[in-house]
Amino acid sequence: MATYVVGFEEETDADYWRSLRHLLRYDPDQIQMLYVTPHRWTPFFETVAERRVIETDTRRWDYKHQVLATARVPPWRIFMWVKSIEVIMQLRPRALLRVLFGKDRHVRHGMRWYTRMGRRVWFHEVLDFVRGKRLRDSTLTLRRFLGESLAGNEESMARRRPVRVPVKAAGPASLG
Repeated sequence: MATYVVGFEEETDADYWRSLRHLLRYDPDQIQMLYVTPHRWTPFFETVAERRVIETDTRRWDYKHQVLATARVPPWRIFMWVKSIEVIMQLRPRALLRVLFGKDRHVRHGMRWYTRMGRRVWFHEVLDFVRGKRLRDSTLTLRRFLGESLAGNEESMARRRPVRVPVKAAGPASLG
């Protein structure tokens, strides 16, 4: 499984072409394409706080929808690159042969399930994009839309000293 994230500010069409060639060299059985999604509690949020928001429905901030504009590639073209890369990667003869005739039947079963699921999701995402209402020419920045970063409140990455809890000695008085 190769997971690939797109939608960074500096990307160009040439970067998507190079990404496809790079992924082809990896030759993965399956691919998962995701969009960069800056949640407020992540350190990444602050680095992109001034980028333009193109999706204001936060229910769609799920890594499967574009939420930020990029400077060099419009959202529709990013979407076309992502969907094209997904199709090219999943329909390669070598990948299809592994799905159909792989050595391990359990792996084959899992890959077939993932392929069926991916096919349904792919068509759903295309239809969703065509019908979707994205902001066009928005000047709404991430900071104006969601406010300040909450990364300072996130404690999952904080280094802490272990808390020492004093242990009472068990004596006759504490047993009664």
